[in-house]
Amino acid sequence: MDLAEWYAAGRWVALLDYIDGLPSACRLNEAILNDPAMATQIAAQPKSDREWAPPFAEYNLQVHLLREILHELKSNGQIAVSAAGVKPGDVKPFPGPRTEVDRAIAKLDRQWAEAFAGQFGFDAADI
Repeated sequence: MDLAEWYAAGRWVALLDYIDGLPSACRLNEAILNDPAMATQIAAQPKSDREWAPPFAEYNLQVHLLREILHELKSNGQIAVSAAGVKPGDVKPFPGPRTEVDRAIAKLDRQWAEAFAGQFGFDAADI
């Protein structure tokens, strides 16, 4: 693949798809983040209210295992704190990737819970 040929041929969609497929830790993204004009434009964007999650494409077995190790280390920290006689605080787990499948499962779970609670006279707002 010769990107210069793609550029000369005007294959803009293919180039943009290729660029979008680059890993987040690449030299192109570093150059974009260190460009003063782009930095100003990125900083001016409104903050998202959605919680960050790693992209699915970058979530492999090694990342999964590191995430599990991180959870175990946090659990050990809570055990040490409670052994000292102090009530440990809540530990927020490191997020995993979120996909449409996860959202569909959550929606089905919510529908089931609403139907189940409705059998006992509760409303969906009560859940």
